[in-house]
Amino acid sequence: MFLYFAYGSNMSRRQMRARCPDHECLGKAVLKDHALCFPRHSTYRNCGVAGLVEQPGAEVWGVVYRLHDRDLAALDRREGYDPAMPADANRYNRQAVRVLMDGNELDCLTYFARPEPGEHIPSVAYLATILEGAEENGLPADYVAGLKVVRVL
Repeated sequence: MFLYFAYGSNMSRRQMRARCPDHECLGKAVLKDHALCFPRHSTYRNCGVAGLVEQPGAEVWGVVYRLHDRDLAALDRREGYDPAMPADANRYNRQAVRVLMDGNELDCLTYFARPEPGEHIPSVAYLATILEGAEENGLPADYVAGLKVVRVL
């Protein structure tokens, strides 16, 4: 078993039930010194998709899930990550991060989007899935308010 930090559409309980039916939601957490961005285009969603960028003083809120090892391969496929491929050939790359949840530091896996040139804007539907997850998991109101003003297609 392992811990996974979701900060984009995987915060949605509905989406995680479909992708990893045996997951356990542990609660909200924050990743310090990172900011949410939309650094690449998804041909599947036909819009910009979420990623992380290091930024001192910034915070990205998300959800920590406990997942079974079998879920890792499923997540890797969904996120376009193949550990056998060079990092620049993947859509996302899996990395370890340390998040803060209820005053405790937790080591989690998460996915960093490999940036592509240009501006990538999320769709209304994609951002709605992120917001659904943020609200149902009780992310801070000011963080949710910031998500609500992200420019969409």
